[in-house]
Amino acid sequence: MPKSSPRQHWLIRLAGLSLLLASLGALSPALAEPEAPAEAAAQQQTAPPLAQEQQVETSSEQIGGTPPTSAEAAVVSDILERYRGLPGGPGIDTPAMPVAPSATAAPADPIAPPPVTELTVVLEWSPGPQHAALLVAQERGLFSRRGLNVVLQTPADPDVPAKLVAASQADLALTDQLTLHRLVDQGRPIIRVATLSELPLSALLVREDADIDSVLGLIDHRIGYAQRAGQDVLLRAILQHEGLNLSHVEAKDVHFSVIRAMNEGWIDAFIGGAALSLPRELADLGIATRAMPTETLGIPVHDGLVVVANQDHFQAQKDAIRAFVDALEQATRWIIDHPAASWEIMTRLEPTMDSPANAEAWPEIRRRLSLRPGAMDHGRYRRLERYLHDQKIVERLTPISRLGKDPG
Repeated sequence: MPKSSPRQHWLIRLAGLSLLLASLGALSPALAEPEAPAEAAAQQQTAPPLAQEQQVETSSEQIGGTPPTSAEAAVVSDILERYRGLPGGPGIDTPAMPVAPSATAAPADPIAPPPVTELTVVLEWSPGPQHAALLVAQERGLFSRRGLNVVLQTPADPDVPAKLVAASQADLALTDQLTLHRLVDQGRPIIRVATLSELPLSALLVREDADIDSVLGLIDHRIGYAQRAGQDVLLRAILQHEGLNLSHVEAKDVHFSVIRAMNEGWIDAFIGGAALSLPRELADLGIATRAMPTETLGIPVHDGLVVVANQDHFQAQKDAIRAFVDALEQATRWIIDHPAASWEIMTRLEPTMDSPANAEAWPEIRRRLSLRPGAMDHGRYRRLERYLHDQKIVERLTPISRLGKDPG
């Protein structure tokens, strides 16, 4: 590229200076203080022409070069003429003075967090291995990921969980299928929405030293139970299956004190849940027992642990219940694939669960977990309903659609 001559350099600098003066001339009225109308009019009449107002004395020494020729002066004059009368000021974008943005972009509004639905779930007993899906789903964030805040509560009375749901005092509760049929027959507005254990968890547990070999051997013995369903459904059903009734035994409500009642000799046998861990707990205390599963005593196979909701609120809570059941299904699949990690999660969340009896029962309980907690076996519910009706434990046959739903 050829090097510019001093004269060309001088012309370029002069043209840039002229542009700057033109911009300043347009900007100066905007920066001036406002004047009174009369003074402004007088000043407008006496203002010199623009070309005279912007004259600047320069010399060839000041700008480093020889004076311009007439042709060069004509070039400068032409540049000034083209800029004269054009709009100017801070709103005009020129290469010498780019326009600043008139507005700045504000930070974007923060994204509102998704709505969270709280579900209160009342357990049927103190936390144990049978609650694995609930505990793992809670720890692994499967509930919160679906917009749920699930609050697990342990009941003060094992008979109240389903009744709290029926009274709209809790959203969900755990119970067994037998209790569900009985409460619905009594007119309670509860309905099954999920299954945690698809095989029974109950049994008749008898002391070895009580000399009880069969249901007939229960006559005149003290039989303990922790829930009303233990007496009103399980005990009554197995007795009636052998032609007996509750008057042939002495039924005792031992509430949560099953181990103490057996250890101190208050009862000779116990009927109810915890049949998989209770024998080991009693054996550690030196009490030998024998378990008779309920399905061997004439009671049809049934769901050992179900989740119930209030029928009157089901439609309003359907989306939340569906998300809850979906989280349980994902948690159960993870438990099956990671049994040791699941056990570590449960015992860390509930240290009281970490016992030799629960550890021994864990494989059997895990085998009974429902891989499809939302699915409902209508044939199973129909058979149990017919059995309970034949044994006169429920007064009427309830349609299956009233007993349970698959939330989908």
